[in-house]
Amino acid sequence: MKENQEIELKSAFSVSENELIEFYRQAFNDRIKQLTIYWKWLNRTDYFDNKIPLVMEKNGKVIAHAGMIPFDISLNKNKYKAAWFIDFKILDEYQRQGLGGILTKEWVNYPDCCVTFCNHKSIGVFKKLGWQEVFNAYRTLIFVHMFDHPGFVRMLPKFIRKGLNFLIIPFLFTIYKTRAKTSQNYSISKLSDDSFLDFYELYKMKLQKDNTTSTIRDAAYAKWRILQSPNKERYHIYSTEDFKAVILIHNNHSMYIDVLWVSDNANELQIKRMIARLGIYGFKNNIAYIRVLTMRKNIADSLKIRIFTKVEYLRFAYYSKDKSIFEEMKATRFDFELIDSDFEHIK
Repeated sequence: MKENQEIELKSAFSVSENELIEFYRQAFNDRIKQLTIYWKWLNRTDYFDNKIPLVMEKNGKVIAHAGMIPFDISLNKNKYKAAWFIDFKILDEYQRQGLGGILTKEWVNYPDCCVTFCNHKSIGVFKKLGWQEVFNAYRTLIFVHMFDHPGFVRMLPKFIRKGLNFLIIPFLFTIYKTRAKTSQNYSISKLSDDSFLDFYELYKMKLQKDNTTSTIRDAAYAKWRILQSPNKERYHIYSTEDFKAVILIHNNHSMYIDVLWVSDNANELQIKRMIARLGIYGFKNNIAYIRVLTMRKNIADSLKIRIFTKVEYLRFAYYSKDKSIFEEMKATRFDFELIDSDFEHIK
């Protein structure tokens, strides 16, 4: 780093926690309370022996950050170390100095497979460094109390939103009631160790045997991601006899449901039915909207046609410093859900 000799690139564990938290306060102020508590959990720091996340420090001040969620990935039935690139931020006054490229080049030395969902600003850095972008990630937004979505809250007074919800809810209820098949038994209850075990056993039994590339959700992963999650008290289980899902019911801006992890993410019929049932639940519990992430186009298209859904097309990029692994990644189809990356921790 000759051009930036006064700037040091190091592990976040090599700076004082107060210094790191002050950076988070400047860079991610809307999440400062949560990051103060769970930055080590979110970055799964023990996976790489507390060497990550990475930061850049200048004169006792953190000026840049590259977070990482490590996990094991199944690629062509081979197991590799992988990581999600998250919380990539350089303070405004230090941007356009090439620091993003330096930070990213160091970051990719840790996992075999690098993946990220990114915005139009960060994708430029990744593409310059050889990352590949694909457009097969669909984040679906299903409306319940539609005009309580934050986008409408910012634009419209409460009395107008209340009136608009009053007008549209009968229409939405008819759609969800038709799709829900509510005569069949199902339940929505708070997650417990036992209910999660039931979900996990069904998930393992239904695990897809196709050639998609996805997270290896073994017992260690499940313990870290669900049972040790700071959001565990907000997790619920949607359950039928042969289909289950871990969902998050949250209210960090308005009430909403994230469908984090389903027992069979290729089951189009059961996913549509679950969404409709969650919609009916939402009418009774002041839910504004439901989110689902799928990388299966048929699922996204089906929700868009059959349920009142807005589909967002996310920018997904991947990379490997190992040329042979990179070629494998180019030839595969990725398959992730909201449980992957950091979606539930971003407003």
